[in-house]
Amino acid sequence: MLTVTSKTHGSRLAKAKLWLAGLGLWSGGFGLLTSADAQEGYPSRLTSGQQTRAIERIVDGEILQTSAMQSAPDNNAATGPAGSGTYTYSTTCPTNSCYQGEFWSLTSIFDDGCGCNCVSDHGWAVGGNIVNSMTFNTDAPKDKFNGPVTWTDRANEWQLNQFWLWAEKALDPDKDMDFGGRVDIMYGTNFRFNVATGLEDNINGSHAFYGVAIPQFYTQFKYCNLTVKSGHWVSPVGYFTVDMTQNFFNTLPYTYQYGEPFTHTGTIATLQVNDKLAVGAGAIRGWDNFDNTTPNFGGIATVSKTFEDGGNLAYVGILSQEQNQVLDFKKRYLQTLVYSKSLTDNITYVAQSDLGWQKDAMAATGKDAWWYGLNQYAFYKLNDCWSFGGNFEWFRDQNGFRVGGFLPNTYAVPGSQVRGLSTARSGYRGNFYQITLGPKWTPTKNFMVRPNLRFDWFDGQIDNAGGLKPYVDGLKNAQTIFATDFSILF
Repeated sequence: MLTVTSKTHGSRLAKAKLWLAGLGLWSGGFGLLTSADAQEGYPSRLTSGQQTRAIERIVDGEILQTSAMQSAPDNNAATGPAGSGTYTYSTTCPTNSCYQGEFWSLTSIFDDGCGCNCVSDHGWAVGGNIVNSMTFNTDAPKDKFNGPVTWTDRANEWQLNQFWLWAEKALDPDKDMDFGGRVDIMYGTNFRFNVATGLEDNINGSHAFYGVAIPQFYTQFKYCNLTVKSGHWVSPVGYFTVDMTQNFFNTLPYTYQYGEPFTHTGTIATLQVNDKLAVGAGAIRGWDNFDNTTPNFGGIATVSKTFEDGGNLAYVGILSQEQNQVLDFKKRYLQTLVYSKSLTDNITYVAQSDLGWQKDAMAATGKDAWWYGLNQYAFYKLNDCWSFGGNFEWFRDQNGFRVGGFLPNTYAVPGSQVRGLSTARSGYRGNFYQITLGPKWTPTKNFMVRPNLRFDWFDGQIDNAGGLKPYVDGLKNAQTIFATDFSILF
């Protein structure tokens, strides 16, 4: 069990009461959320239960060795009890001129004041976050949608994107055999993009902008170097993930919005071959599906290779049967490749490529559909409080099959369709581009601000009845947005 040693002792109970009062205020209004990722003396918040996207994730310009296919040891009491060690903090400012203080964890409210914690002492941890955003669109569209940009999709309007809670028993890396599990639940506007058929569509009914999603609930079993995860879990594809606080930017690339699944239901087994290679395979119920709405099982495969120079390459491949434009189930294949490498102590580079294909996808022609793209990221870490990032993306929807009318699922329950960009804004055969620039400011380990400046544009053919363009009420092929979110992590 990790011990927190302080040189100046305050009332832990008073701190807990203060945070709980603050959380109550934020949950009803303008919530703030922060990331403690990869801060000095504080390991990654991506616990074994949050193995969500790429094998390595870059946060604040650092590579976090968190495999999507292996249990990541958790060495801090704030997010998991699996590790051991001591984190010592001081009220004296360190020499790097950026002092963030100690991290406050929701798990700590279960401290009894005598050195025991009824949650962490049994191997469990609890936590969460609240994310609010405001996105300014320079064209002020009348429909208040930022075109096909999702999650931060509302123009010139405040959004409570997510109020997220989780509980986890992480696998102990020091044990040859162990059991664990995790459950995540969130409320906010982001629920619309995290709907699994047969699950959230039955929970939310006809809700419009706000609702509940359950991105994960699964069990894990470990035996030596083999880990098996079963249940409902976030897809390991690509570089971005469902929980906004785990991403450097608050806006999403097209590859993640339209090219990849968000969740799976099934079982995946991962074998850690050695310290540089991990392989995995599993059976799933397709993309974003919980019940037998998708009648056929699919397969998922994962490979992670770390090279001698510290670079990492992660492959995820999925073969399943998904609905085409006439709602028939046809074969679909997707692969993502993510390469990440620290170029210097302060600069990190990430590249991601996607390739997707669906058989007999198009209603009018019966042709197959293809989508593919390239994302490139560069991150510079100034200090523990300030990091800066840039992203350039090219995404091609070759047949106009993926982008537009962005809700990812057709609800199984009649009348339960949630509100989003009109499906009339679709049929875009061509190339989507975006450039995102901005800092990430974490003045404390529990507070984060991410102002992003983003430029989007489209170059291609438009195949919809009204000739509607992607952006600004269907009138333009480009837009500029400034998105800022405020976050609190606990």
